[in-house]
Formats: sequence, structure tokens, C-alpha cells
Amino acid sequence: NERTKPSTQVCSKRPTTSVTHSNAPNATADEASEIQRIILGKYSIAVWYASPYPDEYTHARDLFICQQCLKYMRHRETLDSHACPDPFPRGRRVYEDATSALFEVDGKAHTLYCQNLCLLSKLFLDQKTIYYDIGGFLFYVLLSKQPATAVGSFSSPADATEYTFVGYFSKEKSSVERNNLACILVLPPFRGQSYGQLLIELSYELTKMEGTIGGPEQPLSSQGFHSYRSYWRRAIVQALLGVLPQAEKYLRHSCGRKQHSSEDVVEQRVFSLSRLAQLTGIRIEDVLFTLEDLGLLGNWHGKHMVCIADDTIQQVISTRRINPGMRMDFNGLQVDDDAIQESLSEQESNDSDPNSSNSDSGSSADSS
Repeated sequence: NERTKPSTQVCSKRPTTSVTHSNAPNATADEASEIQRIILGKYSIAVWYASPYPDEYTHARDLFICQQCLKYMRHRETLDSHACPDPFPRGRRVYEDATSALFEVDGKAHTLYCQNLCLLSKLFLDQKTIYYDIGGFLFYVLLSKQPATAVGSFSSPADATEYTFVGYFSKEKSSVERNNLACILVLPPFRGQSYGQLLIELSYELTKMEGTIGGPEQPLSSQGFHSYRSYWRRAIVQALLGVLPQAEKYLRHSCGRKQHSSEDVVEQRVFSLSRLAQLTGIRIEDVLFTLEDLGLLGNWHGKHMVCIADDTIQQVISTRRINPGMRMDFNGLQVDDDAIQESLSEQESNDSDPNSSNSDSGSSADSS
């Protein structure tokens, strides 16, 4: 299977070491760009790669970036006097838990903000290629919720909560390949805190809420592959054990009228590949790979089959050191029926137009 030899042509990223006031491992300022670091809130972060900022900004050692609008500036004084006219956070809240929140931002409605986001992400992604033509993408911006006394955060007037920019993932509004993720970034100071896994989990939960299946844009880097394999293992094991936490509650609410019956879904223990794909939101080819990877796929009279006991699954969890828990809080998902219906309509329209395809290459999945 080609998945055992993941490609490194796209989505390359540096090791997930937190970086503050120092260069990233195996990277120097000369290798990255003339911009040596960015100052974002209370963090000073060494850059890894060049980004096509306007020429007058690339000759400065430091680039100061506003956390609210991601506008870039050459001087600290400019940042201190800068005031953002737009509301913050922007976009539609799609998820929130005790420590973080995710907002959906339309690249067409918030063009300048999303362009600034892409320029920022290129400083840490080797192969990212889309910066300005972003109207066909949705951006899911992850913010951490800080204590009221936090420094370097921005407060939302609506709820008096202070937020810090952590990272994001993007996806095409209409994808022929049904990709649910095009590009992913977690800033270096926040790596090793499971934010990358949270973004991957949320990308699949949003897919399930739309009543479809999907996966990341291919090919994956080696580290991206390991991050996704870790998620696939957890999700498939949970599905086989019948313990997808509260999954059917919102699946039935958001898309039950189209995809899910109201009968004993969680209790059902006989699975087809399509059923596992439906429960997890994972593409059938990724489900098949995961079952084979875990040694759970057998062959009987020339047909693939899964026939296992709970004890067998528990043994696989133990020997493969799989953590069956999820980073996200399922109660934090915000269901928006109108947004789901709009997404489904766009996908159906795209299915009838095979030539409508975009690409936002440059995934860099956090491996933790």
C-alpha cells in the first residue's frame, strides 16, 4: 500500500518544538528569509521559511503582527498605536470548550484577514502556494481562551473573554475529492499541546455534521501521515467498540433526516466499510487502510471481513498504545442547520461540475 511510504512533496514541516526567542531546529534566519522573527502578542517566534510579504517588509529583522486582524508592521510603535476597526473574533463560532474556541471565517467575506493569515502561515510551511486567491476557501481559526489577566491577548466585547491566536486549518468550499482539510498550522509556541489533533478531530466532526465523508488533501508529509494515522486508529477503535462519545446525538440532530436513522445506531455491531465511514466521517480507503494497519482485517472466501471480539480490540489498543480518548469536547460543537444546508448545496453543485477545483497545498499537521 502506498500509504506505508508517505510522500514528502507537500505539507512539509519542522519538528514540533515550541519556539520563543530562538530559532527553530535545523533552520537559520538566512535559510528562512530576511525576516528573522515575528512578534505576535507576547510571543517572539523565529521564522522557518520565506513568505511573499511586500518588499518593504522583508528587509526588517522583526515583523510585528496584530493578533486581531493579523496586519503586519515594521515597528513596535506602529503596533502599539494600531486599532482594529473590525469585530474580534470574526466569523461564526463552530466550537468552544473550556480552553479554546474555533471560528469559521469565509475567505470571500474576509479577504484581507485570510490573505494575512496565509502570509503568516507561509513563514512556517515549506510548500504552501495559495496566498491571495482565497475566495474559494473556508478558514477555521483556533483561539485559546486565556485568563482575564493574560498579557498579549485580545478581549471580545461580547463575552469579555480574552483570546490568543493558536493556528488554523483551511478547506475548499467545494472539493471534487471531498477533501475536508487543505492546510493546517499550529504556531510553534503551542505545539506539543494537542492543538493539532484538536484541529484534525474538528475537521472530521464538521464533515460528519454535513452528512458526508472526507479526508485531508493528498499527499501527506511523513509527520502529517502519522498524525492522521493516530486519529484514524482512535476513531475506528471507538466505532468498533460502539463508544463514539455522543456522536449520534448531534449526527441525528444535524443530518439524521438525510444520513442517519433513529434506530439502534450505536448498538449496532455489524459493520460494513461504508458504515464505518459514515460513523467516523473517514474516507473508505482510509478506513480500509486503518483496519489492515491494526491487523483487524481478515479474508474469508475471497472477501474482506472484520470479525473480532471486544477483548481483541482492547488487546490492539494495549499493544499499539492507542489512546482512545478525543481531545475535543463533543458538547462544544455549535450546530448551524443553515450553514450545513448551504455547505451540502455547494457540494451537490460541485458534484455536477467536475472542473471546479482549487488547491491550498501546504499542510503541516501537528503530530501531538
